Amino acid sequence: MVTESTSGPASGTRRALANLAGASEFLPGLPSRGNFTVGFNSNMDARTHMCLHDTSPPEDQIIKTDVTNILIRSLQLNKQRSDTKEQTTKGKRTPTRLLESKVPSKRLNTGASSSRQGSSSGFSDQTLQSLTVERLRALLKERGLSPKGRKDELISRLKSHEA
Repeated sequence: MVTESTSGPASGTRRALANLAGASEFLPGLPSRGNFTVGFNSNMDARTHMCLHDTSPPEDQIIKTDVTNILIRSLQLNKQRSDTKEQTTKGKRTPTRLLESKVPSKRLNTGASSSRQGSSSGFSDQTLQSLTVERLRALLKERGLSPKGRKDELISRLKSHEA
């Protein structure tokens, strides 16, 4: 048995070459030339395709090009599509539709509405339930009552004061 002295990085390449030579025993009859034996040479001429038919456009064909940047055009098209979707969609609202159709939660304080509510002798149960807690507290403050507590407590306090 012959022993090889292995030292340095060159010994690894020698082993790899020996393994490749051993692998050729298992691959007989394969082509030794062709696709994988020669690398691509950039100096080689590229193959050209010769058309056998007429490639000129018809005489009546007119090609119009848009000079607008492709990115700007794409953004404009997306905006148009989303606008048409908003107009046609029903059901859940998109965030932009929410902002447009949002009704302010507080009513404007006009002299007519506050004098009408102050002079009102009583509220129905349904009207009191539909009011917000903030509005109920404001009504209690107008009447000099304590505005603290839960909504049902505020409603009962207003009813007892009116009775």
